[in-house]
Amino acid sequence: MKYRLSNSRSLERGFSVVELLVVLAIISVLSGAVLFYANAHKKLYQPDDQALQIADILQEARQRSLTQRRPMRVEINLTNNTVKLYDENTISTSADDDVLLKAMNLFASANVKVDSRPSEISLNPPESMPVPNAVYKTSVYPTSISQTVSTIRFLANGSAVDAGTNATGSGAVTTGVTLHIWAPNKSNPGQSDIARSITILGATGVIRMWEYDHTSTATNKWKDSRRSSSYGTASNSNP
Repeated sequence: MKYRLSNSRSLERGFSVVELLVVLAIISVLSGAVLFYANAHKKLYQPDDQALQIADILQEARQRSLTQRRPMRVEINLTNNTVKLYDENTISTSADDDVLLKAMNLFASANVKVDSRPSEISLNPPESMPVPNAVYKTSVYPTSISQTVSTIRFLANGSAVDAGTNATGSGAVTTGVTLHIWAPNKSNPGQSDIARSITILGATGVIRMWEYDHTSTATNKWKDSRRSSSYGTASNSNP
């Protein structure tokens, strides 16, 4: 009887303080490990996420230019680390009626770069038309005046042109563009651990995403990302 009573009282007392501390310590260690790997996993996919987000804004700009029959402007701004989509409303008349449609913040440049091509990559994706690197220069538009911006404008026929020479886009030239999005290597920040790119064909405005395969033995290691299959084709550039 005494044994049963003692055992019953022991069970009623529950865990000791030491046992609770041990359990809490184990939970803390496991939680820390989960957070560490979750953050590492998140950073690993940041270049992909950034490329998809930028491509979505570019595609929206192109589609709006086609359906609304007026210029749409995308500004990739290195000064304030943003991407913005503007409806220009009118053609070569005034910059005062430009309307901001969408804005997004870019990831910190320490994690994802968009301003240049990694030093170990010497070629742009193998497109059918020239796709030079995006040019970042001082903006002439009131929305980003004097800031460092790459400006891509989509005209009413879906084609892509540069910023032009003034705030109304005068002198704009049809041009292809390659945007590089990559995660810098910790030991050599000028090189990439992961590299992605977005190409825009000037004549058609077709947008495509690319992945760089560092392990490939091919001369040009860019591979078409199948996730970009819906980003326009030559057949729908002139509806």
